[in-house]
Amino acid sequence: MTPTDTTKKHVMANYVIPARGRGESILHIRVGNVVKELGWTNRTPSVFSTLSSQSFQHEAGLQLIEKRGGPASGGPSTTVQFVYKILNLNSEAGRPSAPSAQGLSLLDLYGIGAEAYRQLGGGEEYLRHEREAIQFPAEGPTRTGEHG
Repeated sequence: MTPTDTTKKHVMANYVIPARGRGESILHIRVGNVVKELGWTNRTPSVFSTLSSQSFQHEAGLQLIEKRGGPASGGPSTTVQFVYKILNLNSEAGRPSAPSAQGLSLLDLYGIGAEAYRQLGGGEEYLRHEREAIQFPAEGPTRTGEHG
């Protein structure tokens, strides 16, 4: 997974989804907090770039309304805080936000299996294990469709 993907996934799971669940309309994310939470060093420019990107904002259903702090140049810094408007996904970002019968939207389920896959050694390891566990008959069907 790329640093951009990791940043997006982390911010969605730890900032965006909880804020939506609390019914907040404004979200503040400090670059340094994300870098620290991910245990990274020398990744400030990557996190800054991801949080600035239109693709992240679109995927998360956010609209950047302000950048606070940081150097006068406006460049990447751990002290920069991004302030976003949380959009109504139904009308403003083009994705459904209506709760299902159980009260959750599809976006609320983002990353729900991450810990389970992590415990199993990752998604690829899980799939490899599942494929190995499938038992096939010693001989498959013959050309005429008969089992032999």
